[in-house]
This record gives sequence, structure tokens and C-alpha cells, in this order.
Amino acid sequence: MGRPTLARLHYLERTQWLSQDELVTRQMASLGRLLWHAYDNVPYYRRTFREAGVSPGDVRTPDDIRRLPLLSRAEVRESLAERKSTAPPFPTIQKTTSGSTGTPITIAYDEESEHWRQGIKWRGYGWAHFRPGDRVMHYWGPPQIKPPFSKRAKITVDRMMRRERYVDCVAQDEAGLANAVETIRRFKPAVVISYSQAGGNLARYINQTQAKDWGTIPFICTAEQLFAHDRVEIEKAFGPSVFDSYGGRETMLLAMECDAHEGLHVSMENILLEVLVTDENGKKRPALPGETGEVVVTDLHNFGAPLIRYANGDLAKAMPEGHCSCGRALPRIRSVEGRKADTLIDGFGGQVHGMLFPVLMLPLARAVQQYQAVQHKDRSITLRIVPSANFDDGARRFIMESLRRTIRGVPIALHLVDEIPVTPSGKRRPVIVET
Repeated sequence: MGRPTLARLHYLERTQWLSQDELVTRQMASLGRLLWHAYDNVPYYRRTFREAGVSPGDVRTPDDIRRLPLLSRAEVRESLAERKSTAPPFPTIQKTTSGSTGTPITIAYDEESEHWRQGIKWRGYGWAHFRPGDRVMHYWGPPQIKPPFSKRAKITVDRMMRRERYVDCVAQDEAGLANAVETIRRFKPAVVISYSQAGGNLARYINQTQAKDWGTIPFICTAEQLFAHDRVEIEKAFGPSVFDSYGGRETMLLAMECDAHEGLHVSMENILLEVLVTDENGKKRPALPGETGEVVVTDLHNFGAPLIRYANGDLAKAMPEGHCSCGRALPRIRSVEGRKADTLIDGFGGQVHGMLFPVLMLPLARAVQQYQAVQHKDRSITLRIVPSANFDDGARRFIMESLRRTIRGVPIALHLVDEIPVTPSGKRRPVIVET
């Protein structure tokens, strides 16, 4: 861990215990610096702020940020050149998202932003009792672009020095799952970091084969939505120390569970996160506790190519203000609820959120190993299920009757399959809406 990252980590370990008022004061100071830099040095924001009739000086409270325009995924993809700063710091790091929604985007940021991202990551992972130098197994997807041989050798040495093992979670056949179990036994990781749904599938294999011969291993779920039925399986296979996290390549760790497990603490020193719903007049407002809304993120330390009020396509459930029992005043979200793109349409034009499926499958955890619902362009739905030995006519009848009551007026077909393929990045999309 480099010195700038370590300095950020030490700062964040102190700020997590500040009062909410002090945290908000610091966040607004960071936001003010970002907005003035963007207005003075970033052509895209100078133009869009003027078009909206707002200047950085008009944003004095967290509520005032809603005066600024939203930034869509399409605009992020199309505006990168115009969003790059014309004055230091310049963007020196560039990444492309996996494109799980079908539209990969490229983002850029500066080195100082990278130090903040890493500091936030290590603080959050520390809540799961993971410290730099601990043995860690990553149950992860393969890189989208294979690096050249010379770089692969360096990566291998770096991982050995950091005591890391990477296991390909795309290989979810018997041999692949058995290899993951053998790695756990031989490597004896202090923590596992895994794609959420891939981890749930690995845990089911461990539980079904009674392969567990280890004690509690903290298990950090990331990159995908953590469903309740997967969490149950992971806790059985690895112990009760299961931690949900929420992040993305655009901004890295946005929120993370602590060991109180009372929602996910938002990384407010590095980002400003809004959860917004659309009211009956088509206007955006903050979600009330218990409401699910769109996630909008402002990256407070990316001056190289700012992301201000970026609507990233995710959905999250808001929760009341107030301290977690851990004592931290960092704001929280209840959970990440999937993606806005996962909303289905019934035969009458009504919206049905894709969260219907994990709720529906929860009582069928012993009968259904995996599932994927696809709504086609003609609105018909195909539900693919990988059944367990407990799947029977009663389970089929329960699923079909529930879906016909909830998604009215569209043809629904249920197919039993041997496996559901993952994307090239290793993720499995439980709901797909074709467009």
C-alpha cells in the first residue's frame, strides 16, 4: 500500500467516528472544491451548468445539489473528451466498465482520486476484519482483455507478494467448483472476496457435498446483487461473517456493511450518493425510508474527468437517518436492489420490478439452484431454472401461478436447464430485459 493511500486510510479511520454534522460539513467542502474546479476547467460542466442557470456558489447544502443536471450513462459514454480537465490534475487512469447492461462505458480519473478509492476500499474491507497482507482468495471473473505475457508474469509475482489467489468463478461446473474448494483448503485464506451470485453457487456446492472442513472465513460479496437465499447458503458454508458491498468501476466502493449488518455505510468522504424516485409530476425527489430509487453518484475527488450527479442505472433502498449500532454516523442504504434496466413491462404497460424474482425464489431455495428471467422484445417472458432434486410439480405450479398473478397479460414459459451461462466477466444476470 503506497504512502498516499495509507494517509487517506488513516484519515478515513478517524472521520468514520465523527458526528453527522461534521461529516456533512466536510463533504460539502469537498463538493464545493469539485464544482468550482469543474466550472473553471472542464468544458462539459461549464456549458451544462450555464444551460441549467446554476453556478457552484448556488450549491450550499446537500439539497442544493439537485439544482445541477443529471448525467446519464449515455452522456458519460459520449462526453469523455469534453469532461476532461484542461488544468491539473489531468486524468491519468482510464477504465472500461464490464457492460453488464449491454453498454460498456469508459471513465477516466486522476491519481489522487485513485488514492481515495484505495483508502475507502481498505477501510471498508477492514470492517470485515481484512487487513493488507492477509491471505485472500478472489472468486472472480477473468479479465476482459488478456494482458501480454510480460505483464502477466508481473501480475503473478505481485499477487504472490500480496498473498492473493484468484479463482475463476466462470468455471462453475463440477471441476471448477471442486478446484475452488481445493484452493480454500490448501491456501487457507483469511478472507474470500467474491462475486455475490457466484459465491452463492459455490456455497451451495459446498453445502450439498458437505465439503466444509474449515472454520469461519469472512466473506465479502461484491460486483452483483446479494440475494437473501444466497446469503443463507454462504453463511452455512463460510460462517456468519458475510459482508455485502456495493461498488463499480466508475467509483469503486460506494457502500459496505459493517459487522453490525444494519445496512451499508455510504463512503461519503469520497462520494455523494443520492437515492431518487420520480414523483407523479415526473420530477425527481429523495427516496423516503423503505422506498427504492435510482442511485445518483457524485465522485468528490475525481478532478481529472469529473462525474457529477451520475445516474449509474442502479437501484437502492433508502433507510432512515440515524446511527448504526456500530456507532458510525456515516449514512446508510438498506440494500442494492438491482438495476433500473431490470424493470419488466406487463401486458397492460405496467412496470414490474425485477426484484419480484428473488422474492419469489426465496421459499424455493431448496428446489431452485439458479434462475434467469428474460423478457423478450414482444414482452413474452422465458424463465430458465436449474432445478435441484427437490424441484417438483408443486414448485412449478407455485412459480407459474405467482408470475401470472404478478406479470399479467404476457406469455410466460418455464424451461428447466442444466446451466445458465455467465457473462464473459463472470457475472450472472438474473433478470434480462431485451431492448
